[in-house]
Amino acid sequence: MANTLSQKIRAGLQRIFNTGILQSSNKEEARRIKVVNIVSFATGILVAVYGIAFYMLLHSLYILVPAVLVFCPAFFAMIWLNSKKRYNASRTGIHVIFISIILYYGSILGKVTEVQLLAVFLMSVALLIWRPQEKVPRFICASMPIVCLVMLEFIYAFKLVDALPMTTATQNMYRWMVMPVVLYLNYLAINLYQENILDLLRILRSRNTSLMRSRSENERQRKQLEVYSQHLEQLVEERTAALIRANMAKTEFISELSHEIRTPLNAIMGVSEMLSNALSKPEADPQARQMARSMNATSHNVLEILNNVLDLAKIEAGKSDEVRPETFSLKEHLRNTTSIYQSIASTHSIVLHLEIDQRCPELIVADRVMLTQVINNILSNSVKFTPSGKNIRVKCFHNNSNLFIQICDEGVGISKQDLEAIFQPFEQANREVYRQYGGSGLGLAIAKRKAELMGGSIQVSSQKDEGSQFLISLPLIPGNESVCQPAELEPLPADTKVVVMDDSDIDHTIMKHFLHRIGIVKTGFAKNGLEGIALVRSMQPDVILMDLHMPVMDGREAFRLLREDERLRHIPVIAVSSDAFREQEQEYMLLGMDGYLRKPVEAKVLHGVLKRLLLFDTRHLNAAINEVKSGALV
Repeated sequence: MANTLSQKIRAGLQRIFNTGILQSSNKEEARRIKVVNIVSFATGILVAVYGIAFYMLLHSLYILVPAVLVFCPAFFAMIWLNSKKRYNASRTGIHVIFISIILYYGSILGKVTEVQLLAVFLMSVALLIWRPQEKVPRFICASMPIVCLVMLEFIYAFKLVDALPMTTATQNMYRWMVMPVVLYLNYLAINLYQENILDLLRILRSRNTSLMRSRSENERQRKQLEVYSQHLEQLVEERTAALIRANMAKTEFISELSHEIRTPLNAIMGVSEMLSNALSKPEADPQARQMARSMNATSHNVLEILNNVLDLAKIEAGKSDEVRPETFSLKEHLRNTTSIYQSIASTHSIVLHLEIDQRCPELIVADRVMLTQVINNILSNSVKFTPSGKNIRVKCFHNNSNLFIQICDEGVGISKQDLEAIFQPFEQANREVYRQYGGSGLGLAIAKRKAELMGGSIQVSSQKDEGSQFLISLPLIPGNESVCQPAELEPLPADTKVVVMDDSDIDHTIMKHFLHRIGIVKTGFAKNGLEGIALVRSMQPDVILMDLHMPVMDGREAFRLLREDERLRHIPVIAVSSDAFREQEQEYMLLGMDGYLRKPVEAKVLHGVLKRLLLFDTRHLNAAINEVKSGALV
């Protein structure tokens, strides 16, 4: 029974002490609220009990009435304020009540009250119930007891209040009754501080335990991460090796594919050019002439597609062609470029217009090959997507710093949601476009890349079923006429002798036609390296044009034997191959070859290489003269 009663009392006290503490309150805030409740409850009871006891001792209502009717209810009111969540009011109020008790009872009872000890307790309470961050209220509440003591000394000194009369025995009895109260209150403050310190120690112990667990967990995770990292490194190495092998296989496949396509394409382009030249006479059949031109233009388109595939492979490998600016005629270049597509457009009843602003400079400095690729890719799309009876306009104009080439068609147009995708590799506007018009989806991706390499850009605007407008913008650099290369192929020395080594009869025919066009008629042809070396020994040519892929003896072996023969090593050797990658070209040049021609061979490129070797490069001529002198001396 007594145990149950004790538990009920303890539970009731806990409810009182925890009044105003919310579930959302943090532990520090809850502790401060609890301190206010404990101090208010304890001092409220003590004030009531000692008020009655002192009344019985001194028989004065000045002691009883304030204690029972004012100070005791005031202390319990602080607990009520906490229940209403008026926490700052209760903290301030408890100090005001204590100061009032010290001033009141210290004045009417005199120095016998020993209020100094109560002031020490009140300062301790101020430090307990106010946070360190609350500097102003903490300082004020801690300073109030000191101010109160000063005021009491002032009252004592000037006898402003008459103390209640007490005999010596009464004073001694009063002092012994007050002493336990003051000691208990200070003990209460010390106990609250101790609980606060124990809470801090528990928090530190808990955090230390959590930290140890965290360290153990971090160590475990670190070891696990090391295992994952090692596994990931191994996986990355394996995947990288697989990607390298796949990329090498892709490069090898593209190289072989390019070689296999360029070899017959060389024949197609050469024969179509021969036919175009033969049918350019007035008496030739106009329909046959147009067919020859169309075949030549189509072969150039195939070559552009093949170059686009190679360019894309280079871009994916992180390699790009260097920009090679040169001075050339802008107007002539645009006329030649558009003329290729005029024959194709005419077969589809499409009219191709070229409009060049007469204020445009005659000569510009730019990468002519890259500019051709950009225009060709856009123009071929315009021809492909423009219906019969419509128009395509190519306009060229400029401002102070930029050159603009605008290609406008009246084709099917591009929807707004598809505009972003058209510059992605292998992407077209939609599948329906692919099914209807075909194509690889590479042209615009290559065109955009090339334009950016030249420091320019491509902008596009389009309306569905109305057409598209592509605006090519490039930096405008006017050219100097003195450095511009002449358009005509000037004849080379007529006594020049050239040996051609190639296993293709049609390539022999094409090369003979090209050489005759530039004034070289003394030519010899061999189908493999073994025959070629024998022909070189007998003919003693000025230049050797040698295919690298031949039966019996390939170009590499033939070149090695030529360089080992002292009578033949001075003769320039130009490699002619369908190997299109620049790395392959550099490999052949490092072997010591004097030039490289990529199939399909163009007459202008062939003329430029031969002209450099025959008219400007004196290395081999000097070597021959030195050999003659050495022979004479012997």
